[in-house]
Amino acid sequence: MYTLPAGYPNDAFAAFDFLKTKKTLANEDFIVLALVESIGELFYEILAKGIDNAEARSLLTHNAAEERGHAHRMLKALRLRGAEPFELPPVAENPFFAMAPTEVPASDELFGLLEAGEVEGDLQYHRWAEGEPNAEVAQLLRLNGVEETRHCERVQQVKALLSAA
Repeated sequence: MYTLPAGYPNDAFAAFDFLKTKKTLANEDFIVLALVESIGELFYEILAKGIDNAEARSLLTHNAAEERGHAHRMLKALRLRGAEPFELPPVAENPFFAMAPTEVPASDELFGLLEAGEVEGDLQYHRWAEGEPNAEVAQLLRLNGVEETRHCERVQQVKALLSAA
């Protein structure tokens, strides 16, 4: 099991909130961010399993796959910075896994929280990109941000599909 750096909360949402307090990210922050994104993948997968509508489920699993991609971009950012290579641990060894739900019931309230969270994720990634001296790393941060907004759009589509059903 990967051990979080000192000062980091054991909850992925709280860890992301902690990361949001930083103007620039240190190498250990990129690792934590990769772990948070990895749990985001699991969250979307669990949510998708509870959805009967195939199109809505597909949109959510697409978000899940992109969350995994975000994690790998953060690992690439580490390599571009010349940091020691880091491999994502299996999901069960991710320190945020213990707090992951086994079931995520769909609701308008949850979709609203996801929409807001994804928009905030976009803004935050762009803030970090502004403070990043390495242009290639900054571009990776921006790419994650743009995809966060697409996640919000997909969540909105899911909400509409489920409301129409």
